[in-house]
Amino acid sequence: MNVRALCALVATGLAAGALPARAAITLQNGQQVQLDAVLASQDHQVIVGDKLFTFVTYTSVSFPASGIAVVGFIAPNPLTGTGFDLTGGFSDVNPGDATIPEFNVRYTVEVLPAFLAQGYRITDAELLFNGSASGVGSYARVDESLLNYFGQPGQNLITTASAWAYGVNPPANQLQDYHTFGPTGYSKIEVDKDVQFFAHGAGSTASASFVRQSFSQIPTPGAVSLLAVAGLVVGARRRSRA
Repeated sequence: MNVRALCALVATGLAAGALPARAAITLQNGQQVQLDAVLASQDHQVIVGDKLFTFVTYTSVSFPASGIAVVGFIAPNPLTGTGFDLTGGFSDVNPGDATIPEFNVRYTVEVLPAFLAQGYRITDAELLFNGSASGVGSYARVDESLLNYFGQPGQNLITTASAWAYGVNPPANQLQDYHTFGPTGYSKIEVDKDVQFFAHGAGSTASASFVRQSFSQIPTPGAVSLLAVAGLVVGARRRSRA
């Protein structure tokens, strides 16, 4: 087996055999599906890499689900980030009217059974968005709670995360938040995410085009062994060329 095949095996975990017997929508990196299609599907589920996402609720009077895409995200090394983007034209289109366009989405993320059996656990979460705001008092922000899921939604808070952009002078922002969960990790997590945009006065702005959530996991001993073997092969090839 060549190095490319080894790395592909580590990255996918023989994904064809890892898929659960569910009517989930599978997304590769960069592939997308509209959120309303997910919510209208049998189980409200999306598979990205070794993760299963179940969209429990979505609420908004400002941003219809039909205008939001769920885009698969898999980092070049899948062990360091797998998740999705929510993309759309998120903004406060009526600055100065004192309303706050907002959406809330609640979902669970879990390691697929075949990977769970190999020892994979979620060990961290990253929140990222490209929010911007102008005008004093304006803001774009994402706030979320991450909870250990024991079958009772809304229980056992692990941590909270926030990303934001404020239209102060000079502008201030924190567009990323990152948390680790300890060495043992979790098999399933619930995320409750709230996203708001507020343009305070005439001429002010508050917007974003994507909100990303990604998760890393503990690699299995087998995956580590394969990576080690791949590294040895690459090293041997380099030495043979020297």
